[in-house]
Amino acid sequence: MIRARRTALLAAVTILIGVLLSGCSLGGHPATPPAPQPEARSMEAVEAAVDDIPGVRFTAARAWDGTTSYVTATLSASDIFEGDPAALIDYALGQLASQSEIDRGRLVRFTFDGPGQTVDTTRALLASLDIASERYADGSSLELSSSDLDRRYGTWPAPAPERPPTL
Repeated sequence: MIRARRTALLAAVTILIGVLLSGCSLGGHPATPPAPQPEARSMEAVEAAVDDIPGVRFTAARAWDGTTSYVTATLSASDIFEGDPAALIDYALGQLASQSEIDRGRLVRFTFDGPGQTVDTTRALLASLDIASERYADGSSLELSSSDLDRRYGTWPAPAPERPPTL
């Protein structure tokens, strides 16, 4: 008798767990619809959006450090660029976060070349955007963590940003 009750209880619990894990609702309420996904964007579209700013060039690509994947990105501004450098970095990194072609991996290795720009001035501009950075091997690039980028721009791939008026 005890064995039969135990078997019946175990069967009922198993069925209940199966129903709950399958996403079904016991109360008859509809399941929450999935969040809309951003439109698929290529790296070429991202680069073109940033390159549309006079005096600016942006390139990004997949890179590897052993088995660790990351993205390397270079933002360049010439003397004819007249906008706000912080807004430019923010826009370029927001565009990068919106592409769905390549997984960003663990980090973005970022370089900003422009008149008067140094690694220290770039770090200060990133800090003003609440993005931490670490200098890579005493070179001219900075490493930006994906978690900081997700916090600022949304989970990858994020919605594409609008071009700010200061650019």
